[in-house]
Amino acid sequence: MKKKKLKVQVAALAMTGAIAVAPLTVRAEEASAAAPATASTSSTEASAPAAAPAASTATTPATSTAATTGTSTAATAGTGATASTGTAATATTEASAPAAVAAPVTVAEAPADPATTVPNNVDTVVPDDNKQGTDIKANASAKLGFFTLPLADINASISAKDAKGDKTIAESNPRLENNSITALKNKDVVMQGDLSIAKEDGAETYDSTATAAHDVNKEDSYSLKADLDVTAVNNSINASADFIPNSNDISVNNMETGLRATFSFGNDLEGSFHTPTDLEDAKKHYELSSADGSPMIYRINYANSKFAKDKVSIAMDLDLTKMTPLVNRYSSAGANYKNLYGTDPVTGKENHIENYNYPASEYKTRYQTSVFGNLKELINNSAKKIQLVMKGVKLNSASSNPVETETENEKTTTTEGTVHGTLVGYMKADMGMNRVKGKASYVWGAIQNDAGRDSVTGQNNDKVNLTVKFTTTEKKEKPVQPEEPTQPVTPVAPSNGGGSTPSLAPARPSSSAPSNPGTVLGESRPTASTPAGEVLGENRETPVAETAEKKQGAVLGESRPSVKGVSDRATVATGDYNFTGLWASLFGISLAALAGFVVLQKKKEN
Repeated sequence: MKKKKLKVQVAALAMTGAIAVAPLTVRAEEASAAAPATASTSSTEASAPAAAPAASTATTPATSTAATTGTSTAATAGTGATASTGTAATATTEASAPAAVAAPVTVAEAPADPATTVPNNVDTVVPDDNKQGTDIKANASAKLGFFTLPLADINASISAKDAKGDKTIAESNPRLENNSITALKNKDVVMQGDLSIAKEDGAETYDSTATAAHDVNKEDSYSLKADLDVTAVNNSINASADFIPNSNDISVNNMETGLRATFSFGNDLEGSFHTPTDLEDAKKHYELSSADGSPMIYRINYANSKFAKDKVSIAMDLDLTKMTPLVNRYSSAGANYKNLYGTDPVTGKENHIENYNYPASEYKTRYQTSVFGNLKELINNSAKKIQLVMKGVKLNSASSNPVETETENEKTTTTEGTVHGTLVGYMKADMGMNRVKGKASYVWGAIQNDAGRDSVTGQNNDKVNLTVKFTTTEKKEKPVQPEEPTQPVTPVAPSNGGGSTPSLAPARPSSSAPSNPGTVLGESRPTASTPAGEVLGENRETPVAETAEKKQGAVLGESRPSVKGVSDRATVATGDYNFTGLWASLFGISLAALAGFVVLQKKKEN
């Protein structure tokens, strides 16, 4: 019985350590920066091949300092070298990307004091941004003389689907023993998140798009907010404390933890995230804060974050500088360690900051502070609901779900596009008591909460999505109606019936100018027959008279009476409708002929 009880206690101990370090709390305003291990990661990124012209880096991360500050930093980081290697490979891959794709921008940030943080190797431990659900792994053994006795080997995975039901961890993992931890429901140990959007000018409140896609305009600038609920971590910590006797005095060392949030546009949405020019610009546009008023114990590591137009990746490290004073929960704490974190309100002295990383040489001193009881207090007194705000987001166009509607005056088209969000993180530590030693790790990926589930792309899945909608309106232009051409008046042919002679007066044109400016004088003269026989020009084709407007004013000789026959043939385009000139010419010719005849007779008589 004692052996079985010891095995259960160690298993619970391992589980406790795995779940202990998860609260996602950050101070974006904090000027201090990366942990030692993450600093070396940034340094590796900065040393990526310079031959990649596509790499657009605002400033080279000033993380080389971390490598030269002393070996204690590397020792504390533990796995820092591994993180650098993994990031170096990433940086090299990005640098070798096609020139058409710009590499993410990074900013320089001074490394944080290693005593106030822990190593963050989230890029190595959780390389997949799309991880969802929770993985718990733990093992423990007891050393008895020359023998090592295995006590626990736990490997449990809780999927996103499991987290949507009411099953317990034990029901999903039947091989696990029943205890206060495995009695928790799956959904109680999985983090949840939600995305919402609002205009950056504050003209509207944040919309989680749970009811409908959010209407956006390409002319406006927007803010995206990621709400993260980490209550699940606290539930697990407290359940562990209930199960393990004397849990406050369990040693914790070599702890690592970190988070990474990513945001990107779907293939159906064109837009851009803000790419900062320096550290201050990054802090202005990317902020992480508490949403429930409790202190933040995480911060954004800007040097290890990556900013591109189509995707941003935000790294978050543990930051213990903002925690308020806590009472030391170790049962035998010395007088100098009665309180941890913050400043003593009586003496004004800064209390010891415990980061659960210490060298073996400090074991006797640190054991009274680096224990599970203090880690539990840290988690339970930190923010359980946090939010990450990204400003300066531009949305240009979308292509999914096009819908067209038309009215008499306009045509309206709506299209939709999606923003994707993810959150992954991990924690691992060495834990033990006396001869019992163990290791535990806890890896998680957030799922969409039900309350803010996206109404368009969030159905039947657990993705943290947000859908926006564009509306474009086109005014219809009415066609210009052409003016109807003036219908010509049908001309009236001159009447010549019953032997009567048609009128000598032709129709006048509708304007002062002749209807045919090129007409030669006399070309259109009509012909007519008289009883006296054929007159010169009689056989010419008679033109059809045009309808004339009413004459304005009198024409010289207009009132003279018309003469039948001759007038029909002798009309000229001179306006002399009574042919005065013609008669004068004929009279002159007659006189000349008579005079010539007289002269000839005179000569003949002589």
